[in-house]
Amino acid sequence: MTQLVQLQAVNESLEGAGYSVFAISNDPIEILSDFAAKHGITFPLLSDGDSAVIRAFGIMNQLIRPDEGQSMRWYGIPYPGTYYLDENMAVTDKDFHQHHARRASGSSVLARALGQEVQVHSGSQSIEVSDQINVSVGLSEPVLQLEVISHLLVDVEIPEGMHAYAQGAPSQFSCLSIEVQGEGIRVGDVSWPDSQSLRTLGIDAEVPVYMGRIRASVPITATSDVIRLGHEIPESLMVSVAVNFQLCDDYECFLPDQIELTLSSALDRLVEPEGLSIYADRVEALEAEIGRPVR
Repeated sequence: MTQLVQLQAVNESLEGAGYSVFAISNDPIEILSDFAAKHGITFPLLSDGDSAVIRAFGIMNQLIRPDEGQSMRWYGIPYPGTYYLDENMAVTDKDFHQHHARRASGSSVLARALGQEVQVHSGSQSIEVSDQINVSVGLSEPVLQLEVISHLLVDVEIPEGMHAYAQGAPSQFSCLSIEVQGEGIRVGDVSWPDSQSLRTLGIDAEVPVYMGRIRASVPITATSDVIRLGHEIPESLMVSVAVNFQLCDDYECFLPDQIELTLSSALDRLVEPEGLSIYADRVEALEAEIGRPVR
């Protein structure tokens, strides 16, 4: 439901680019209608009550058993994801996730649909300057939310006349790399921009390098270690970013170095169904009574 609210926030931009947004779930019409009215959702929310369409598309979550869930209606839900269609109704792209609660953020969907770079949200940024490079990091969203996939964006400014080595360079060089750590976050694989080819010192072949300003993107997700549905959550969490690099010019290579940054990200709860906190308390009490997790 959180993703629906985020999609509403970018819906005007999507419509301006010629896209129409539709969402489908196995929730009853009454629930979807009430939710749309409460949160100002203007795009269609389609009810697939018996999951017939979900089954037909082959996206029903087969990891959930019919008898699973004592108090929540889990069976029949789809794997969360997004289809991107062109004007001929042909699927041009798709993005799906195995975990039933995982969703792409609204800004991620917008950037993917328009084929654009995800942008840094102005309220969340950290900058560090070293003797050799400048690095800034920021998040694509103003807050991190439970299982909502945001992006940590790392901008590296390499001085004019110098280069850093990209993945695939010979082993004697230290390639540009990024390490992200933080309690209660899940970090995905780094997405790097295209590198350039350069014939460099002592190598009788072209090697991949980066020059000028580059941006790397790292999927980052807050987990239930810091955010629990129906419970109080911390105001923020700290994300540590280390950028490892080795710079060279036309005449020499400098020693490998590292620059470290720390980013504080605000946390926020999901758009939770009414009564979820009561349900969470009941589950917590039952788990304490039987000594094991309740599914």
